[in-house]
Amino acid sequence: MTTLIRWLNRLCDGLRRVAMALLVVSGAVMSVVVMLQIIFRFVIYIPLPWSEELARYLMIWTGMVGSFVALREGRHIGVTLVVNRLPPRTAAGVAVFVQVLTILFLLILAKQGLALALINLDQLSPAMRIPMFFPYLAVPVGAALMIIELAAGVLQDIYPAEPGARRKISAATLDG
Repeated sequence: MTTLIRWLNRLCDGLRRVAMALLVVSGAVMSVVVMLQIIFRFVIYIPLPWSEELARYLMIWTGMVGSFVALREGRHIGVTLVVNRLPPRTAAGVAVFVQVLTILFLLILAKQGLALALINLDQLSPAMRIPMFFPYLAVPVGAALMIIELAAGVLQDIYPAEPGARRKISAATLDG
């Protein structure tokens, strides 16, 4: 089991590095495109018809991929009023339970998001004329990334490599 956990952690670390690079590129492209739109619209008076659409789709992808990175780094907020009052062993069990519930929710989100993306495979976006499949694909991709991360967290919490060792994800999920 430790080999699987180690492999999942390495996979998540690699995915995080790729996601961070994509986020940097996406943010830079969004900034450039929005600045170009401002210049073309208010200085040159010839607005770019595709710029707002591209920025919107990049923002959707940034949000979904960024959610994975935030989860990996333990940056999602959590409500801890009840959990802080529980004994440590019970609190650890609640953390695993919350992560399993989150995985179930993300599985539903990924399944429905993929179904929606496939339904929109033939629909083209108004300005850029790309299949709407690509903007909609951000939802199942982001959900899948978060499922992998949470699965690694649950396994490591259930089968810690060292006695008492817990992943940051559990604490971050419930400790804020």
